Amino acid sequence: MKKLIPLIFVFISAIYSGCKSTPSCLTVVPPEINLTGEKTVIERQIIGDYKEIEKDAWIISSVKSSVTTSEPAADMDIIKGIHSQNQQAMILRKYKDEGAIGEGYDGFVYYIENSEYEKSPEKKKELLSFIESENKIRKEIFIKTIQKSKKAAPSQEDIISFGRLYAEEQRSLALKGDWFQDKNGRWSRK
Repeated sequence: MKKLIPLIFVFISAIYSGCKSTPSCLTVVPPEINLTGEKTVIERQIIGDYKEIEKDAWIISSVKSSVTTSEPAADMDIIKGIHSQNQQAMILRKYKDEGAIGEGYDGFVYYIENSEYEKSPEKKKELLSFIESENKIRKEIFIKTIQKSKKAAPSQEDIISFGRLYAEEQRSLALKGDWFQDKNGRWSRK
């Protein structure tokens, strides 16, 4: 009997409160939804609007008709030069570690007097040949890179300016003990 009293109380209160058929005693009315073909402000900002300007609108455009074949060749020359430079990188590092080569202010490498190479003319000749080869590769890279960006043959001033930028980059990548030339022509170690 004691268990039935709370159940009877709940049943009577439900009858008097008006919640006969709904489980939560609340009626939810969904908002009215009107579907239109127009976009909202946000949709217009993100997606954009398409408007027909005129029915007889004409578009004027130009098409480059001449094909230049020098650009891919310049790219390949630059890539070949960088590849050659990468192949010689270990030898260059060896000479720099020995203190026999320094990075010039103009972006080229130079011989630094070294007792080991002064004693052996054969070693010095080999080193000077390497320096000549490395500088030739660098100059080709400088010229081809400038040609690629300017679409014209570079002047000597352009090559020197580009070489100085390259030298600054080499200075920042250098290891402790590497030789460098400052803008006054003096050599010092990093």
